[in-house]
Amino acid sequence: ETVAGEPELGFRQSNASSVASHLARRPTVGRSLPHHIMSSQLPTPPPPDADDPPCAPNSDAPPSPPQLQVSLPDDILEEILLRLSTAADLARASTSCTSFRHVVAPRSFARRYRSLHKAPVLGFLRADFYAAQSPHPSAPVANALAQAADFAFSFLPNPACWSPRDVRDGRVLFSAVSVSEGRGDFIDATSNTFVDLVVCDPLSRRCIQIPPVPEDLADSVQHCGMLDFEPFFAPASDDVRADESSFKVICKVLCENKVAVFIFSSHTGKWVSIQHHGLGALSNEVVDALYARCGLHRRHYAHGCFCWVLEWMDKLLMLDTREMKFTIIDLPPNSHGGRLAIVEAGEGMIGLLNIGMRTLDFYCKVWRNKSKGTKEWQHSTINHPLPNYHWCIIGADEEYLLLRGISLDWPWFGSSSQQRPDIEYFALELKTLLLERMYVSKNKMMHAHLYRGFPPLLSPPSI
Repeated sequence: ETVAGEPELGFRQSNASSVASHLARRPTVGRSLPHHIMSSQLPTPPPPDADDPPCAPNSDAPPSPPQLQVSLPDDILEEILLRLSTAADLARASTSCTSFRHVVAPRSFARRYRSLHKAPVLGFLRADFYAAQSPHPSAPVANALAQAADFAFSFLPNPACWSPRDVRDGRVLFSAVSVSEGRGDFIDATSNTFVDLVVCDPLSRRCIQIPPVPEDLADSVQHCGMLDFEPFFAPASDDVRADESSFKVICKVLCENKVAVFIFSSHTGKWVSIQHHGLGALSNEVVDALYARCGLHRRHYAHGCFCWVLEWMDKLLMLDTREMKFTIIDLPPNSHGGRLAIVEAGEGMIGLLNIGMRTLDFYCKVWRNKSKGTKEWQHSTINHPLPNYHWCIIGADEEYLLLRGISLDWPWFGSSSQQRPDIEYFALELKTLLLERMYVSKNKMMHAHLYRGFPPLLSPPSI
């Protein structure tokens, strides 16, 4: 029986007492002789003579058993190493033992490790890379990455003519821009034509230029009043996970009366086109909002869908990447799209997280026809530990939000002071609502990309 409140470590305490009592009752010589006999009647052996030679070892004595060395099979060792929480711990383990290194070295191990562990937030990217600062837990790794990688992207052809459009798994997608626009200023201009694209890895300094969309595919939208061209990475599918060098790029093309989607696969090296004519029934107000990019630069991802908030219209544009179909749903009124995040709220449920001054407003509804539940938005409000800041979402992925915050206690608010406030940038984990400050600056950025994890190789290593 265990003692209440005490953990069971090793053998139990009651068992230890019974073992000790059993040993005390054993009929050993030392325990059965009285103390006065042991001290007075037993003869004392004489001291050894210094001139006597040492006793020879007994050749008839059995040899001592060999010391057992435990050797774990590679599959068991792999399961143990996969459970190391950080890549730094994994690197230390792989350098401490050749057998560990043998297990960790294959690329199949790296794929499994990536699938089991959330990629760390290392900073964010706009025109430059902003590494996470101390005391953020990723600050040492982020600083090492900033020193090892080429975030000036000098290895790109004509580096000044490219702007970052998306970041995923440490890779960066660039689109060609004119020199007058400059890198990082893509959000201030709208591209109404197809542009060149390139995918690069700043750590290995490698890049792959994506071939242009074939003319027979491009002609289907170029004569339909093309308004906007937006490229971004597709989420990793099973075939992409099996080959880490593979990737897919989605291009959303908005026209006056329809939206078209073009998909490039590095595995096949080809473009495919998926056209949709479902926007013809929309009002001109909706099309104008799409063209004006009202909130479209804040692209969210949930339940396999890319989502764009249409601010001031209380609508949400969703692209299902499995069926490649667009859906437009109504948002709750007064939901303040600038502080709105699209999140997963359970199976078949979509959620909206509205970041207020001191509260979080959470909305959820069923949006898939096969799911059971109400089709109306359900609203709840919870208090949150976020500081008393003016918040704005400037970037997002499926697990984190990139927030810009300015303290409301700063005297700059409500005064004529010309002093510029500190502008702080945070990563907010959606599942735990854990808020971690990454960077402090005087520069106010309207949009940026979260940079998480280390990029897989774009091509196999060669000598």
